Amino acid sequence: MKKIYRYTALLLSVLMMTMLFGCHKNTPPEISEPSPAVEESPEESSEEESSEEPSKEESSKEESSKEESSKEESSEPEQTESSYYVPDVMNNPREIYANLQDYYASNHDTVGWVAVPNTAINYVVLKSQKDITNAAYSEDPYYLTRDFYGNYYFNGSIFMDFRSDISSKNMLLHGHSMADGSMFAGVLNFDNLDFYRYAPTVSFDTLKEKAKWKIIAVIKVNTNEYHGTPYYYLRSSFGNDYDFLNYVYEIRERSVIDCPVTVNENDTLVTLSTCAYDFDGFRQVIIARKVRPGEDTAVKVGKAKYNPDPLYPDVWYSYYGGTKPVTTSFQDALNKKKITWYDGTKKWSEKDDESLKKLIQTYQNYAENRIRASYDEKRYTKDQIARIDEIIDIYMPYIKSEPVIARINDLVNQCIAVIDLFEPAR
Repeated sequence: MKKIYRYTALLLSVLMMTMLFGCHKNTPPEISEPSPAVEESPEESSEEESSEEPSKEESSKEESSKEESSKEESSEPEQTESSYYVPDVMNNPREIYANLQDYYASNHDTVGWVAVPNTAINYVVLKSQKDITNAAYSEDPYYLTRDFYGNYYFNGSIFMDFRSDISSKNMLLHGHSMADGSMFAGVLNFDNLDFYRYAPTVSFDTLKEKAKWKIIAVIKVNTNEYHGTPYYYLRSSFGNDYDFLNYVYEIRERSVIDCPVTVNENDTLVTLSTCAYDFDGFRQVIIARKVRPGEDTAVKVGKAKYNPDPLYPDVWYSYYGGTKPVTTSFQDALNKKKITWYDGTKKWSEKDDESLKKLIQTYQNYAENRIRASYDEKRYTKDQIARIDEIIDIYMPYIKSEPVIARINDLVNQCIAVIDLFEPAR
């Protein structure tokens, strides 16, 4: 019970913070760290070329496929490679799905593989089930500083956000931006139009399927409140199609690049997020939508251009000057013909804005019922029930005031995860 009391004391301060992961400084400490056991990288033969711009990725593939090995010494015991099965995928680049099954056999936290042309991004993606409770208590995600085998590693691994799974409408991936260009450092290049034109798509294969994804937005966001209210971009779930399209509208308004890629309510997204250094606590993020069945993977990058007026965090205008653009809602912008990227067939109106507000209220009103339905009260002592009630009472004011459905879901799931820490007495 002491553990639960400690946890409850932390909740008030934790819930007031935006749930965004911290980053390293982009240089390693002056101590010797164990290197991750090297995994062979599946080299995709990709045809991301635009019909208007030639791709340079063929020339970079041989370099990116070279095996990186490190033999740093550490005071911690180093895991020997012979203790685990590491599949050789180099000789079968088109068999990633099958080989991900092999990675999964070695580590059940494996969820996929992400690769981005003309960058060092070519990594297995992991997800720890511990992260939802880690997030609730402001503890680091498990793989933030661990390698594939769970050994401490300063660079960490590429990992999926606790809010996501491989069936999410928007799958959220995190990685450090390291000074040597490794991990998700390549994401920082995408605010450059020329770079985007050479790499307008990414590959993200899950245990379920292989897929290409066309980048639809490149955004910069803050995580510190003193830079302005942080934009909540880490959304995996949506209340309905209109909620999803409003999110797409919001990220495209923030995008520094106008990407010539259409989106509609049937699409699925993947998000790559890393630390940026424009200001303290900044993130740079690329969001991409899945290539549709039968759709060409090429992007008409000649039509891409810089967004003349992207929506930045407040600190940007305080430092650089300028006026913050005014945004409305998806349906309003669409009906005023300010949106060219929507290729769906539905008609949208002000009624959809009102319906979304009512849906948010429904999520708020039923949140406590969802939490209480997650456990059997009869299995706990009176003291335990009293503690569980205290935890729910801490979460509910934040849930009731939260205007984003995805965030309501996140808080409900975190509360349930905290309650799950109790061991039933009977």
